[in-house]
Amino acid sequence: MTGAPPPAAARSRGRLISWNDERGFGFIAADGGGQDVFVHASAFAKEGRHIEVGGNYEFDLDTGQDGRPKAKRVTYVAVLKAGPSLLSQLLQRGPRFLVIPAFLFIVIAVSTQQPVSPNWLVIYAVASIACFSGYGLDKAAASQKEWRVSETILLLIGLVGGWPGAILAQEVFRHKTQKKTFRTLFWMSVAINMAAFIQINVFALR
Repeated sequence: MTGAPPPAAARSRGRLISWNDERGFGFIAADGGGQDVFVHASAFAKEGRHIEVGGNYEFDLDTGQDGRPKAKRVTYVAVLKAGPSLLSQLLQRGPRFLVIPAFLFIVIAVSTQQPVSPNWLVIYAVASIACFSGYGLDKAAASQKEWRVSETILLLIGLVGGWPGAILAQEVFRHKTQKKTFRTLFWMSVAINMAAFIQINVFALR
C-alpha cells in the first residue's frame, strides 16, 4: 500500500525592491522577512512578462550556487487597490510632461518675432518617433536579454530633437527612469537642444 504523495511546497510571495535593466536581475523582499531574494530575468515567464519595481510577485524559493536565496518561476501578482487621483498623477508626472508644452510656448513666442521654418516640426517629429521606437526596442531587448540599444544613441537622438518622444517613451515603457546618470545626461541634452533652438532662431539671426 503506497502512501499519498507529499504536498507541493507552498510558493513564496514578496515585493520587487530593486531591478537592474542593464544586467537583467534584481532582488525581492519576501513577505516573511529574512534575506532579500535574488531574481534573474530568466526566472520570469516569457509570455506576459511583467517586471515592475514595487510590484508583488509569487515565486518558488531556491538556493543559488553562492548559497543565497534565489527565486524561480516568478509570476506577477496583481493587487487591487484604489488608483491615484488624477491630481496626484499630474503632480507626480507633471514636471516631466510640462517640458513639452513649455517648449511649444517657446516656439510660439519665437514665431511671433520671426517665421520659424516648418522643417523644425519635421525634425522634431521624425526624431521623436525614432527615439520612442528606440526606447521600446531597448525595453523589449532588456526583458529578453538580447542586443540592447546604446544609451549614447538614445541620448543623441534626443539631443537632435527626439526628446519629446523620449519623455513619452519613458512613461509608456517605464524605461530609463531609475538610472540617475542617464536621467542627468538626458535632461542636460533637453536643455542643450532647447537652448540651441533659441540660439539659431533668435540670436543668430540678429
